[in-house]
Amino acid sequence: MLAMNGGLLLAIDAGGSMVKATVFYPAGGRSRTVSQSIPVARHLPGQSERDPDVLWAATAGCIRKVLAGIRRGAERISAIGLTAHGNGLYLVDADGRATRAAVMAADTRAASLVRRWAADGLADHLQARSWNGLWAGQPGPILASLAHTEPDVLAGSHAALSCKDYLWGRLTGSIETELTAASASALYDNAAWAADPGGKTLEVNDEMIEAFGLTRWRCLLGIPVSPTTVRFVSPMAADVTGLLPGTPIVAGVVDNAAMHHGSGVFDSNTICVGTGTWSINQILVPTSEVETAVAAIRPNAANIALNGMALLCEASPTSASNLDWALNQAIRTTATEHRTSGLNIYTERLNLDECRRQSLDDPVFLPFIDGSRADSGARGAWVGLSSATGEDQLLGAVIEGICFEHRRHVDRLQAALPTRQPVRLSGGATKSAVWCQRFADALGVPVHASPVTELGSVCAGAMAGVSAGTFADVVDGVLTLNPTWDVYQPNPLTSDFVTARYARYCDLAAYFDHMPWEA
Repeated sequence: MLAMNGGLLLAIDAGGSMVKATVFYPAGGRSRTVSQSIPVARHLPGQSERDPDVLWAATAGCIRKVLAGIRRGAERISAIGLTAHGNGLYLVDADGRATRAAVMAADTRAASLVRRWAADGLADHLQARSWNGLWAGQPGPILASLAHTEPDVLAGSHAALSCKDYLWGRLTGSIETELTAASASALYDNAAWAADPGGKTLEVNDEMIEAFGLTRWRCLLGIPVSPTTVRFVSPMAADVTGLLPGTPIVAGVVDNAAMHHGSGVFDSNTICVGTGTWSINQILVPTSEVETAVAAIRPNAANIALNGMALLCEASPTSASNLDWALNQAIRTTATEHRTSGLNIYTERLNLDECRRQSLDDPVFLPFIDGSRADSGARGAWVGLSSATGEDQLLGAVIEGICFEHRRHVDRLQAALPTRQPVRLSGGATKSAVWCQRFADALGVPVHASPVTELGSVCAGAMAGVSAGTFADVVDGVLTLNPTWDVYQPNPLTSDFVTARYARYCDLAAYFDHMPWEA
């Protein structure tokens, strides 16, 4: 139900490689997005960092640009919603300024620590409380690594934040941790919260802190606030962004929860798959069933969702970023030709792959250039090359490998579901009908793809709209901002071929999973 004020809503979404500002026109069903890429530095193998000041400047720039396209600009913004990537680590001082470069979720500097904890049984022991497996890009392992290498930086820091919390602090001046982001960190006691969600706040688990050797640094971890908490744009942020001081801004939810709810999913009847820097694959589970589901799936990530359900996530840095790498670093001949001709290299390559004659003997690509689910230090590869292999086969294998690694995650999630469920797809792959069909064929279930690509922003915009009285609730807001979906059915004529290729992929992936990689 739309409010009478007709105000516009602003959503900010900061991912692993890009920040976006989207203005929604609720009454007209329109939106406009401005985006800017954020460079990631990889000074050493396995490291992945970015400058928080550059992120803030890019965010402010996107806000200014999107406001410049609106008549009366900032005056028409009723409220702002936030979402951003989870995990990684943003260390700030008491004024909310960064004390070092942000460590991204794809960083693997803590991989050796994680392997040691896994061998000691610590990871399995703690998962019952945190719901999360342990992997190198989480705040706990990153903090443990920095405690050894940069203790002076930790000593000069006031808080350990998520990306979204960092931006919220820059916009409002409030240095706070939000519930959905904190619950994904493997540092908080999600199980205790689920046992009595109405009666207690989410609290740090002292056993986890002690196990990670972080007792001295417990002071960096705050008590999380609700995702619906509202603060206001500060005068300092207003000067930088062009927003009006005092504009309400909602804390919002971490990006995987925003993707899920922005896809219109608020129950357990649909699996959500997100394609981007990370392969995100997840289901919602009632808190009364989460203990059983965690034991069955052993998810590598989990957090509390907006509606209080548990969001179990199978994730790894194995998704569409592998295609970026292949086109920009490994197979550059046709990419250069497309760029010279002014063509979109991704569209052209995907369209060419639709016409490619596929063979069981085509090479297989393992999309582990930034690690795998099993080992953050894993490395990717093409396997099965011959003298007849060309660029078309190499690129086709990359596209296929990304889809198949998503399926490995989805197959794990199915252990907590009575039947195979349809998929709602988001991220860069939804821009290509060819890739959407590839996903339907690879997953073997109907795939729903939205013409609205900014699903995280849809959720953030809906939350902003609830705070402004524009929508009755988040469900109402999401259905208003994103009402239609395209459906792709698996092609029965390719089913046997896909089954055979997937079996070969799984054999190779399992072998690579258990190689003695070093970060």
